Amino acid sequence: MIPKYIDKSKLSQRPGVYQFKDSLGNILYVGKAINLYHRVASYFSKDVIGRTAELVSRIAGIETIIVESELEALILEANLIKKFLPPFNIRLIDDKDYLYIGLTKEDFPKVKTYRKQDLKVVKKFWGPFPSSRTVRDTLKQLRRVFPWCSNPPRSASQGETLRVCFYHHLDLCPGACAGQISKEDYNKILRRFSNFLDGKKDELIEELTSEMQGYAQKQQFERAQVVKRVIEGVLYLTQTQRVKNYLENPNFLEDEKRLALLQLQKDLKLAKLPERIEGYDISNIQGEDATGSMVVLTNGEIDKSQYRKFKIHIAGKPNDVGMHKEMMNRRLKHPEWPLPDLIIVDGGCGQARAVKFEILNLKFEIPVFGLAKNREWLYPPEREAVKLPRRSLSLKLLQKLRDESHRFAINYHRKLRDRTMIPEY
Repeated sequence: MIPKYIDKSKLSQRPGVYQFKDSLGNILYVGKAINLYHRVASYFSKDVIGRTAELVSRIAGIETIIVESELEALILEANLIKKFLPPFNIRLIDDKDYLYIGLTKEDFPKVKTYRKQDLKVVKKFWGPFPSSRTVRDTLKQLRRVFPWCSNPPRSASQGETLRVCFYHHLDLCPGACAGQISKEDYNKILRRFSNFLDGKKDELIEELTSEMQGYAQKQQFERAQVVKRVIEGVLYLTQTQRVKNYLENPNFLEDEKRLALLQLQKDLKLAKLPERIEGYDISNIQGEDATGSMVVLTNGEIDKSQYRKFKIHIAGKPNDVGMHKEMMNRRLKHPEWPLPDLIIVDGGCGQARAVKFEILNLKFEIPVFGLAKNREWLYPPEREAVKLPRRSLSLKLLQKLRDESHRFAINYHRKLRDRTMIPEY
């Protein structure tokens, strides 16, 4: 049981970093968690012994920083340990040294893990990281986006054909081991890896986007597709680039969401702050097993407790507009569900107009916009499209909502489709 002197209001069930403090406000220990509440509660169980029990006996308070992902928590934890040098971060690991991520001093650098005493041989390093397992798991994720070679490069002798290493077949090595990539191109990958861990996400995305567009203009579409996959990988891993912001402002994530909502209210000329935003999407194959999804952002945060799914009754030819009308009609006949301040539907003017018609028909006044995937423009029912800046917080917020509604609708559709494919006897 969590003791009374711990402020439970600071313990979210989301990923983050926690800092235990003593009665004088000194930081005793910094840790990360996928679920802050459960992790902190585990310290106050009856089973803690040894040094953990000693730590618990000195805890008088806690500070937490909520983040978006475990990867982000890992990087932030390392930075806070480096900044504050908490005594129990040293004492609780049985005198083992922390791990660092380093680049070797070679023409074709390798990415490896090091102990502190071995850092003299590296060109650049990041850390320390308390969890060896988490560091190695993180590097596995990073290598899928920024592949590197673990073997020394070789040059083929006359008549010899070099074989690439095992990792090349898994797309985790660009082929330096067999001379399939130049020194310049290989080091470009490692420079981008370095920028990613340094937190330079925006600069990295701009550079990759420019390179992708350059290949596309030259009709080198395969190379453009490779760069696009890197961009998607960076966006998937993401969030680690904001560590500096968290260090300067522990409430950065909440402040950013609030700012996104204020910006969205201004961009869409809404009468009130959109504290509850609902997103809708349809999934079907040629009109069969059609499903609809409703996902919700509450104060800018994904709120899965408010999600709803609909099995669409309209049958026959695909009718995206009609399906959106049906879903909205059924949704608004639930007075026990809180009304949204804004509705976003996947699609353009047609979908937005159909949803707005149902809203007015049932005597409600709720602003509606369609968000199209191709141009990322917002389409009101009757006016011209609203073009938000690609990097605006308001657009990113709506993209998160749209992508989540798409994911939720597809998952439900697959369940229904798989159910119908099971033969009956």
